Amino acid sequence: MNNRAKFALVDCNNFYASCERVFEPKLEGKPIVVLSNNDGCIIARSNEAKALGIKMGAPYFKVRNLIANRGVVVKSSNYPLYGDMSSRVMKVIGQFSPIQEVYSIDESFIDLAGLPLNLIDHMQSLRVQVKNWTGVPVCIGMGSTKLLAKLANRIAKKYSKFNGVFDIDDLPHERYCKLLQSVEVGDLWGIGRQSAKKLNHIGINTSYDFYQADIGVIETLLGVNGKKIYQELRGKSCIPIELIPPTRQQIVSSRSFGIDLSDFDELNQALTALTRKAVNKLNNHKLAMTTMTVFIYTNPHKKNTPCVHLSKTVGMPIAIEDESQIIPLASQILRLIYKPGYSFNKGGVVLSNLTKNYRQQDLFSITQDSQPQVLARQKSNAIKGANKRFNESVKYASEVGNDRWLPRANFRSNRYTTSWSELLII
Repeated sequence: MNNRAKFALVDCNNFYASCERVFEPKLEGKPIVVLSNNDGCIIARSNEAKALGIKMGAPYFKVRNLIANRGVVVKSSNYPLYGDMSSRVMKVIGQFSPIQEVYSIDESFIDLAGLPLNLIDHMQSLRVQVKNWTGVPVCIGMGSTKLLAKLANRIAKKYSKFNGVFDIDDLPHERYCKLLQSVEVGDLWGIGRQSAKKLNHIGINTSYDFYQADIGVIETLLGVNGKKIYQELRGKSCIPIELIPPTRQQIVSSRSFGIDLSDFDELNQALTALTRKAVNKLNNHKLAMTTMTVFIYTNPHKKNTPCVHLSKTVGMPIAIEDESQIIPLASQILRLIYKPGYSFNKGGVVLSNLTKNYRQQDLFSITQDSQPQVLARQKSNAIKGANKRFNESVKYASEVGNDRWLPRANFRSNRYTTSWSELLII
């Protein structure tokens, strides 16, 4: 049994496009792009779309002709579908190791140290099972550190001869150095844009330059995190698997509206709906908040119209998580900042100063929560239960309106796994 540190990064291939293909197999082999909220920019591309030169982040209207001429399939972002498919993929991955870190919606680290198995065969089994059970293809990189597993994943995706699984620890030193020469330092996991600029300024342009640099110089420029990345690149594990995700610092729920809004009631409907999304995330993470910000913006790209950013932040004396307190508060703040005569194209709420949701009892008090507090909590729990069972069927009056605020999603596929009315018909 080998007890040396060993990590694997399991990464879904072109995840959003792959999710669309699961339910539309006819899209296999065709170029696909997925658009951001309001069908604005390209946020995901299949390999076929990348080969056509379509860039990530390109505004849709600028490449519309290319897309039409080359037969590219366009999809609006479908986050309920992607989130549910991600959950299914992560559950399968978790069966192949006792220790798993869900790193992002389409990436997961697992710890393979000490497993008495042929790890290449074990990871090939993982690939096959994820594909068979969810329809989503994955590639897997393995290494003695998390950073090396990230690098290995690049190789697994780039070269088909590895059949989707690559162990970078098996690479001879000369070839490893050659690999590092082909990777820009800014593409190393953990090296951000500003850090890359600092490194470029002293002649460190490739990952190999970084590998060859003096550790003291790296620590002086980038601090402790830079030192950890340097050591990880040299095979010393410094970044462990995170079994418990760090507590979120804030929750942001915002949208560009389908059309510009000037009427208060229309804005209030949009902000109420966005606040509910934020409260749902707050409750799912078992958090409470003490600070709330509401904002509305006009379109900064429209000529001959004023650019107006209106926002207000309110602090609470105690942490709250109850939607019956938070949702009405959003409407109250909006009323304070709203100015008639302007057309707003974006708005949202920010819940911040988040804490774990528990109630501190007074050590010297024998009284419990007051009767009104108990009743309010019971009412809130009843509404949550009904909405969970009956798909958000209980709403505040301010959530009901003409829905003109809803973002454009002209190419959205069905929410096949999360909406009863949109189940796949066979």
